[in-house]
Amino acid sequence: MSALPAARATTVFRWSGRDHQGRAQSGQIQALNADLARAQLRRQGLQKVQLQRLWWSPPDTVKAKDLAVMTRQWAAMLRAGVPVVQALAMLCRSMSAKGLVLVMTRVRSDVEAGVALHDALAKHPKQFSGLYVHMVQAGEAAGILDTMMERLSLTLEKNEAMRSKIRSALMYPIAVMAVALGILVLILVLVVPVFQDVFQSFGAELPLATQLVVGMSYALVRAWPAALPLALLLLWAAQHNSPAASRMRQWLARWWLRWPVLGPLLTTAVVARWAQTLSALLAAGVPLTEALGPTAQACDHAVFARTTLQIQRQVVQGQSLSESMDQSGRFPAMIVQLCATGEETGALDSLLSRAGSLMESALDDQVNGLSSLLEPLIIVVLGGFIGAILVAMYLPIFSLGQVF
Repeated sequence: MSALPAARATTVFRWSGRDHQGRAQSGQIQALNADLARAQLRRQGLQKVQLQRLWWSPPDTVKAKDLAVMTRQWAAMLRAGVPVVQALAMLCRSMSAKGLVLVMTRVRSDVEAGVALHDALAKHPKQFSGLYVHMVQAGEAAGILDTMMERLSLTLEKNEAMRSKIRSALMYPIAVMAVALGILVLILVLVVPVFQDVFQSFGAELPLATQLVVGMSYALVRAWPAALPLALLLLWAAQHNSPAASRMRQWLARWWLRWPVLGPLLTTAVVARWAQTLSALLAAGVPLTEALGPTAQACDHAVFARTTLQIQRQVVQGQSLSESMDQSGRFPAMIVQLCATGEETGALDSLLSRAGSLMESALDDQVNGLSSLLEPLIIVVLGGFIGAILVAMYLPIFSLGQVF
């Protein structure tokens, strides 16, 4: 049996030309070679095309916020009766996010070449999740693409709103802690060694508190060569998909969930996004066994993504969704009970949507409580820690003053 031929790598070209009205246009396009790139651009109505090969191009990063805004605009165009290809062209001209423009230009080229819209989107998994592709596919199959795009935009906006709530709740505490830890490091690395040299000239035994601070300074100065490789290792784990990196992300995700205040907050946010995503897919007509895959991807959390895939395998084997969720131990009892009721009544999508709304309300309460609790707590703890270091540094001087 002969092996399949390897897929040929595409090349990125920067192009410039004029449309049918004579207006100057430019952008980037992927193709196997320059001739195919010119042919694709001519099919789009462009003339006097000039190409320049790009030997390196930055990754097409797309922000979740930009994707939600683009989907809302796309849904409005489809609702107004604009054809898909024309809507894609209008989006490419109106969007300001460069990465999204490049991706949508490639999607438009594929659609004009006869590729189904969901297949064209599936070629860009980093930008369009399984949720996005499945809902577009369901809309194309049922002939209600405009309705599905509106539901999709609403789901994306809700997910982005929950991420914004978490970011806003953690932004101030993280900024304060970063500044305070930076000050602590500077004190221990730059100030304490100077005091240590002065203390050694005294020839007297240092107080226990001063010895502890000097020991911390010595350990920090000696430990930074080991801290740099560790930071690089964490950065590598965040960027790669190897088994070792996946295990490290799993461990970090479980570690964050064990924190007293932050763990419940993250759990509420992830479960709310999980319920909203699964509800949207079920309402679009996607079967439960297929919907759980994109839901795991949309969780954006290593622990819940793995748990959802385990639930999917159990559901495929014939177990109910609520029983699988209950056995995982990751979902609140309220969500499990609503899912059990939804399975019994055949209204799982609507009850999941209701559960997501309840979790959003709980998230708002937790964010407000966290904001009011963390600010004074961080100030007291870090202020006390810095004050203790300063007192420990001046204790030997006070002792000498009593001797003389």
